Amino acid sequence: MLHFSELIIENFGPYKGIQEIDFTSKNGVNIIWGNNGLGKTTLLNVFRYALFGRVQGRGNKSHSLKQIANWESYDEGKYGFKVTLKMYNDGVRYDLTRQFTVKEGVSQPEKDNDYKEDIFLKKEGTILSQDERKHVLNSIMPEQVSRFFLFDGELLQEYEDLLSEESSIGIKIKDAIERILGVPVLTNGLADITTAEKEFSARLSKVAQKNNDTQLLGNLLVDKQSELKTHEEELETLKTTLKELNVEKANLEEEMKQTDRARELLNEKRIQEDIESRKKEALSSKKAEIKMLTKNAWQGMLNNRIKLALEKLEEEINVYEEKKTKHAVSEQIIDQIHKACEQGECPICEQEISESLRQTLKSKTKADIGFEGLSDEEKNKLIQLQGRRSQLRQLNVDELKQQVTSIEDSISDITVEISDAEQRLSDINKSLNKLGDTSRAETVSGDYAKCLEKINNTKNGIDSATDIITKVTGEIKNLEDKLKKQATDDELIKAEEIRDLSGKIKQIFENGVDLYRERLKQKVEEDASDIFTKISNQTEYTNLTINEHYGLSIVHETGRIVEIRSAGYEHIVALSLIGALHKNAPLQGPIIMDSPFGRLDPDHKRKITSALPSLAEQVILLVYSGEIDEQLARRTLGGDLINEYILTSISAFNTQITKV
Repeated sequence: MLHFSELIIENFGPYKGIQEIDFTSKNGVNIIWGNNGLGKTTLLNVFRYALFGRVQGRGNKSHSLKQIANWESYDEGKYGFKVTLKMYNDGVRYDLTRQFTVKEGVSQPEKDNDYKEDIFLKKEGTILSQDERKHVLNSIMPEQVSRFFLFDGELLQEYEDLLSEESSIGIKIKDAIERILGVPVLTNGLADITTAEKEFSARLSKVAQKNNDTQLLGNLLVDKQSELKTHEEELETLKTTLKELNVEKANLEEEMKQTDRARELLNEKRIQEDIESRKKEALSSKKAEIKMLTKNAWQGMLNNRIKLALEKLEEEINVYEEKKTKHAVSEQIIDQIHKACEQGECPICEQEISESLRQTLKSKTKADIGFEGLSDEEKNKLIQLQGRRSQLRQLNVDELKQQVTSIEDSISDITVEISDAEQRLSDINKSLNKLGDTSRAETVSGDYAKCLEKINNTKNGIDSATDIITKVTGEIKNLEDKLKKQATDDELIKAEEIRDLSGKIKQIFENGVDLYRERLKQKVEEDASDIFTKISNQTEYTNLTINEHYGLSIVHETGRIVEIRSAGYEHIVALSLIGALHKNAPLQGPIIMDSPFGRLDPDHKRKITSALPSLAEQVILLVYSGEIDEQLARRTLGGDLINEYILTSISAFNTQITKV
């Protein structure tokens, strides 16, 4: 079991000068208090740098090591930094030192290449060789499983991805979980025995080829084994490609998260540019309209004369139209009288008309011809007058002014809209400039889509190759069964026995891997449920259930799965999983947590604090003041609280570590 006993820091990040944290040899909880910006996350990176030689920033990106050096010390001419981590593993003492120092001949370092890195690992006071050091460090703490020992509370939400079969992050975490639980020991053994089985099968084929009775079967077997090897190599290539694509997918997903803001701005920029373009086209169109109208602006000088001419025309036209109207009315009346005389009845009141009255009406209509209509000359004159009136109306300046005013209002509105779009574009461009190079934001979505397509094609290829391998394996089995029946000489029989034995051993390993996985999952599920029920406030949540990817779901007392859960409960489930993994992992070590209580209510904080000693034998907690109550933590942990340190700011680039 791994136990950190002491950490010595020199000019790393905000930690100026040489500073020490003594964790002692006791098991329990160590709390380091520090407000935001004082270096809690940097302390997490101190451990990461000591063990793995890298510093992790937001989004799992590695930092330039030159930027990690203390700025005040750098300004004072003290360059580089150094970290020493003292620890015990299974009772053996190790002192690990990793330092970043200036190369000879460099007076003032400006980049990473101006420095060199030295690593020393002492085992009980003796410096180990490079190969020994790598082996020991990989045994003590493999980087692939470090997420379960060194983690930022903000990243606990990633464990939710274990519930999704398509999540690249979930696949990555699942692989790490199986690694910490020791599954690779069995899978590597299975790979070795599979290789041995193939070798024995090939040996059997060669023996069969030497025998005249089985030569044909031996030749067929060799051909099928060669075919199988080709397909298996193809399958391995596809699996390797899929792993690489999943890594690429995870990186692209991280890039997409980091470029979300840039893509939003770029999309908004395209929208505003489209608005600006359309509004400018509309503005040009309106300006063209007003230009056409203002060609006749000279007509304003003739406005009074036009009005007088129109009035005179109206008078003349009215005379002719009145005459035309009177004639039409009189013609209609006379027509009605004629009908009354012919029918002997008034068409309006329907009374009979006497003979004397009919004669009187006939004589009157013959004598009185009514109102005369327009002569041909008068009709032509009316048409001419109406035409002149229409032409003069087209020169109506009042109507022209209304049209111009309306267009000018539209131009004013469009100009304001263009100005708004230009101002928005200016703001967007300023925001984009602050983000730096945004070219990647424009291409990452396309790359992600292509990556998903490649993953889908590769999975289809794997399925196809697997089907072919199953078919060819069956054909080989049939040939081997036939060969077994025809075997007569001792060498062939012996080769058959060895081949059968290797196949049985392989089957044992296959069953063992499956059984080990299932038992591990069951044990992890039980331990995670035990931790969860102790730290959860909701008594109706009875347990957790595990899936194939080690994702944990909350089970209600009714047996229903809680599909939607809060961010706080995501943290609680993740902590339960981590605690369960530590209980079941062959590799035992400390847990170092940075701000794990951020989204939790006071009661959950209290319960998790009390459960800390059960998560691992050594817990190092990095928290800010107020994240958990100091008095409550001391009271809750009691004798399990081994050490307390506080981070104090001397300046923006100088934080001192003090024991409480």
